Amino acid sequence: MSSLIPYRYTRNAIDPFFNDDFFRSFFSQGREMSQSFRVDVRDEGDHFLMEAELPGMKRDQIHIDVDDGTLTISAEMKDENQREENNYVLSERRYGQMKRSFTLDQVDEEHISAEYTDGVLKLTLPKRNQPEITRRRIEIQ
Repeated sequence: MSSLIPYRYTRNAIDPFFNDDFFRSFFSQGREMSQSFRVDVRDEGDHFLMEAELPGMKRDQIHIDVDDGTLTISAEMKDENQREENNYVLSERRYGQMKRSFTLDQVDEEHISAEYTDGVLKLTLPKRNQPEITRRRIEIQ
């Protein structure tokens, strides 16, 4: 299960005010989406349930790929408003690409299923049948 927890790099966990984004201008031209999206993973006994927040996305903008034991969720939102041509002074709507990858050590890759409702992508990740661990004591001769 711990393999479903992604590595996260925090630039400055001690003092968030030294983060470059904190000093960004109010009317900055930064238009790209954050590089990531939030994910929750729960152990449901026979499967893991992964829920990813992807608000505002359409189903055809989300891609889920499994390649050699790695699950990758990617999403791309294009700027459909052409902001420069419409004289926006401030636009907080976002666009760009996001991608997250997870290692599937304990997951049966062939039976993964997904559904997308109300901005939340839900992946059902069935656990691989693991041989039951038996314990025994070895007698010393």
